[in-house]
Amino acid sequence: MSKLRLAIPLLAILPLLAACGGRITVQVLAEGAEAGPVDDLEVQFIPFDRDSLFAAMAARAATPEPPIPSDLEEAASRELELRDEWSAAVAEWNDVRDEMRTISERLDNLNRASRDYLELFDEFGDLEDREAALDRRRQATFDAFDEMQQANQQRIDSICIVIDSWEEVAFAEYGDVEDDLLAALGRQVMADTTDADGVAAAGASGGPWWIHARTNTAAGELYWNVMVEGASSDTLRLEAGNAELRRGVRQRC
Repeated sequence: MSKLRLAIPLLAILPLLAACGGRITVQVLAEGAEAGPVDDLEVQFIPFDRDSLFAAMAARAATPEPPIPSDLEEAASRELELRDEWSAAVAEWNDVRDEMRTISERLDNLNRASRDYLELFDEFGDLEDREAALDRRRQATFDAFDEMQQANQQRIDSICIVIDSWEEVAFAEYGDVEDDLLAALGRQVMADTTDADGVAAAGASGGPWWIHARTNTAAGELYWNVMVEGASSDTLRLEAGNAELRRGVRQRC
């Protein structure tokens, strides 16, 4: 057994709670455009802190983790800004089109010689001009986003290959170390998939446990590694407030 495998469990093993039966229930909720329960998402129930284990192994790696060039991070951030501008332009364009559709339906039910019809007809004409301007803005913001995305992609792919190669070496013993930890703790990693209500659960004894999940949203990747002391009758909610938001280059590696 390597010195690495001997050292890391001393840092990672935590005291157990009383070994009693119980259940941990979680509900995964997204915000923004994806607001509501997140279904069909794997949630892991891990009896040790996986992030601390990765950090310990990274600290003992023969070489430091390859850095992401600052100008590439800035370019990736600008790409996200352009994507958000495009999304906002699309939403505004769709709102005007919905308004035009509503007015058109009202016009169909009015006498063309009536005052109400003439006023609505003028309003529809104003909206047509606005819709055309918003359509041009929608296309321009998409073109700017698409151009930046294509310019960034090759550099991002290249740095991701470098990072992946480093991780393969730095974390090569992860599986063995995890096996040692689980054997020492007398527990196993458990997993469940969220249902239509975003709920997942696992039978749990002892503690603590770390609840791990990740999902992509328009804002970026929500990453959870939340510690709970053990089984509880309360439902743990995984939401943006207790997640790490990952954006930029790392989200795409």
